[in-house]
Amino acid sequence: MNEYKASIDNNNGKEYNPSDRKKLLALPFFLSKRQELPEPKKGQKEWDIFYSMFGAEWDKYDNINFDQEEKITEFNYEKFIPAQILKNMDT
Repeated sequence: MNEYKASIDNNNGKEYNPSDRKKLLALPFFLSKRQELPEPKKGQKEWDIFYSMFGAEWDKYDNINFDQEEKITEFNYEKFIPAQILKNMDT
């Protein structure tokens, strides 16, 4: 990390705005939070954890081209919210 910070500070005479310098220093942390880990393989503990949590194997939906699950939208949200809650919102 110290090498990275030194490379940011040693900018060959160019000056960064303080906010740009802070963004560059934070970049490795932002990237580490957004990395995608490899998919688990059958027999690994992650595969078993997923199965125990969701009751389906990790690759169950790999060959599906179209998701048939109905999504909540602004036009059908009433179907997904209990009628009692909607009734209380009107008053």
